[in-house]
Amino acid sequence: MNQQQMHTLLDVPTRTLRDWKKGNRGKLYQLLETLDYEAAQKLLDMNNNMDLKKLLENEQNYSSLREFEKDLYEVLVSGRDSRVWLELSKDTSLSKEARARAAYLYSFLTNKMTQLSFTTQVNVGLYHGNKNQTGNGLARLYGLKNGLDMARFNQFKMTGRF
Repeated sequence: MNQQQMHTLLDVPTRTLRDWKKGNRGKLYQLLETLDYEAAQKLLDMNNNMDLKKLLENEQNYSSLREFEKDLYEVLVSGRDSRVWLELSKDTSLSKEARARAAYLYSFLTNKMTQLSFTTQVNVGLYHGNKNQTGNGLARLYGLKNGLDMARFNQFKMTGRF
């Protein structure tokens, strides 16, 4: 990564970056130089939960099941800490459906159950447009009609695409 990319990515003045290069933060500057810009951007974005909230509140953000699944599966296989789903299941700024989806995804990834602070009714799927009821017992525990399509998820894990 060059100095201009560091400035853009980290919002650090170029003068400060030059000081790092010459001063006692030389190792930090070397580390930043060796990083790929896109990889660094992806790492920084992992701390931002807005993309996860977008997935959970999918009624407002997605009109296609395939588009939703692609974004969701990328997040699930990205190596992100699964505790973020537990935190989102307790976030009262989200709708009850979104919180139930977050609890389901946490349980799916960790095999640990979590208690929701509200009662759930089976009225929505993991994706809002998917009305098919499946035999997914884990999804039912959280008031969802259906959960992940395991065949498609496994295909995505193996190939990186559908």
